[in-house]
Amino acid sequence: MTDYFKLVRFFNEYVAHYKEFLDFEYKKLDMINNDKIAELSANLSVEQALIMKANSLEARRLKLLEEEKDLTFKEIIAKAPTSCRKRLEEQYNELSQYVAKIKEINDLSNIIISGRLKRVERKNAELDTYNGKGAVKTEYASGSAIFRNV
Repeated sequence: MTDYFKLVRFFNEYVAHYKEFLDFEYKKLDMINNDKIAELSANLSVEQALIMKANSLEARRLKLLEEEKDLTFKEIIAKAPTSCRKRLEEQYNELSQYVAKIKEINDLSNIIISGRLKRVERKNAELDTYNGKGAVKTEYASGSAIFRNV
């Protein structure tokens, strides 16, 4: 049987971790927005550590829930004793907000990075050529011309 008081204590840690993860995601977004590539690269190990801790916490959550490990958080709340239910609901709401915001920031980061990669691809498609009078002329290669063996 699940020890709901232990579960409440665990979710305090779980929620705190996702708050820390969200704080990191804001910093990462700032690095992406401001082209701080070296700083972003240096912080990838921080992100990896946060992901590894999230995986570890998830394994602990499954162990704590034992036979109820397949239940959703809402189902766990419904089964919890009245004395724990209010706190679990608060934790659920807080965790849901953090996870949704992390997803939103990651989606935004991906959009920014994709846009920048497209600009780089377009820039790489520019070819400097010379006209017959020795002046430089920039031409734009089509995508098919770039990838063909010419």
